Amino acid sequence: MATEVDRYIQADACDGFILVPHLTPGGLDDFVDTVVPLLQERGAFRAEYEHETLREHLGLDPISRASGDFRRETASA
Repeated sequence: MATEVDRYIQADACDGFILVPHLTPGGLDDFVDTVVPLLQERGAFRAEYEHETLREHLGLDPISRASGDFRRETASA
């Protein structure tokens, strides 16, 4: 299975997969425990992230909608 997943990734034929627990033989635990480490060895699945948040990963400003600064800027505009 890791070979097939890697083949799709290397061919730029996909950017992700949706795994459905009730359709995945052995369940998601088996996939995570066996396939993911093989994909990580091949460089097809990251082992760690460079940034701590999605906003940082996307290169976005650290100010969030939940912050008071955002609300003040929006209210005064």
